[in-house]
Amino acid sequence: MPPENADLIATGVTGLAARLRGGALSSRDLVSASLERAAALDELNAHITLAEDAVKRADALDQQLAERGPVGPLHGIPFSVKDNYRTAGIRTTGGMGVLRDWTPDTDAAVVQRLTDAGAVIVGKTNMHEYSFGITSDNPHFGPVRNPVDPTRSAGGSSGGSGAAVAARIVPAAMGTDTGGSVRIPAAVCGAVGLKPTRDRLPLDGVLQVSYGFDVPGPITRDVTDSALLMHVLTGGETVAPSALPTDPAALRGVRIGIPVGDYWADNHPEVERVYREAAQRFVDAGAELREVTVEHAEIGSETGFLIATPEAVVLVAELFRERGLGSIEQRLDDFGADVAALLRSQVGADASPVPAHEYLDAINETVPAIRRGYLTALSDVDVLLTPTAPAPAIPLAETGLMQHNGRSVDPFPTFVRYTFGLSVIGLPAISVPAGTTSDGLPVGVQLVGAHHAESTLLRLARAFEHTSD
Repeated sequence: MPPENADLIATGVTGLAARLRGGALSSRDLVSASLERAAALDELNAHITLAEDAVKRADALDQQLAERGPVGPLHGIPFSVKDNYRTAGIRTTGGMGVLRDWTPDTDAAVVQRLTDAGAVIVGKTNMHEYSFGITSDNPHFGPVRNPVDPTRSAGGSSGGSGAAVAARIVPAAMGTDTGGSVRIPAAVCGAVGLKPTRDRLPLDGVLQVSYGFDVPGPITRDVTDSALLMHVLTGGETVAPSALPTDPAALRGVRIGIPVGDYWADNHPEVERVYREAAQRFVDAGAELREVTVEHAEIGSETGFLIATPEAVVLVAELFRERGLGSIEQRLDDFGADVAALLRSQVGADASPVPAHEYLDAINETVPAIRRGYLTALSDVDVLLTPTAPAPAIPLAETGLMQHNGRSVDPFPTFVRYTFGLSVIGLPAISVPAGTTSDGLPVGVQLVGAHHAESTLLRLARAFEHTSD
């Protein structure tokens, strides 16, 4: 790309918004630069579809700004959204081949809130098929490649959103998080990913995987932009960017819980090193570390899969009925191997569906027990600090079976170890870049708070960013 266009893309949402409002930049120039960079970095495969009318909308917003002022705090800013958000007039696939030709006539609620605030949707990001996986190695639209090392995965399931932000194609993107699908791509690509409290943001118009776990979440360049998006999307319920800390002093006296036990120990050595260095950065800024035990954390992922698997099948069946696609049994061969295996486990002649009593016991007994374990751990600290994922980005050749600490393991349960349990109990968490491995791969750490503690997480995450200033 021409250097001037690259410079335009290099700025985050907050800085671009100020330049647009001040007349130093037009939305047309910014959106055009975003689309040009998407084309220039096509090898990353971050998008499934680019919006044909994005420049036209940018022109209309430039005219609006000149005549009547900005329509909102995101006026003229290009955004990408994961391809499981319905978008009026823009193809929506959910990463599935069976929806390759579907163009909705309505926007998802979150997309509507973004555009009401002035955002320009420039594209729909590539993703793991039906959001049920963490590699974004999509059998229909190709794998998303990590912008730091294109031979590696961008994580998932919101891998395209993570890659698009980290590669400076767009300043921010929306993903969805069912068991880590915003936080994991953010961590392995080097971005900020926020999973809000369950029910904090609306799911209307999202192609869901789970009734109880799905949440929309932003992926951004920094915490300030994450705060801006949450402030806009919640109608001002969370902290405004202007109220974020301006130095690390906000960490003085903050109590940081460090979970201990075997469950938290099986990390890639480089991830463990970066995690320990991040904890020391909190200490050096005046925070207090306290070791905590999180009872039942080790069954968080197991419980999540037990609940989400049958729910995903029901939700696919509902979507198929809506779109007139027939039954799941009739379309199993239209899915990639991993999602087809998920569906076959619940439907068809060889299925072994989750028994109803196990599903209900998990919801009514196991989930409350996991929730008590985390909330007890949080009762004597302000936040928990964990690695976001136990490993850095894996080679695309290992998306079926990865190497981890000398063992061959399934990437899915391995990567969601520290994220899925939080989705199961609905707690908010934010992943922030904390460092890199010796070969330059990003590593993220995760701050976990009590229900509706997004403002606390954003303040502390921003103060943590300042520790590297």
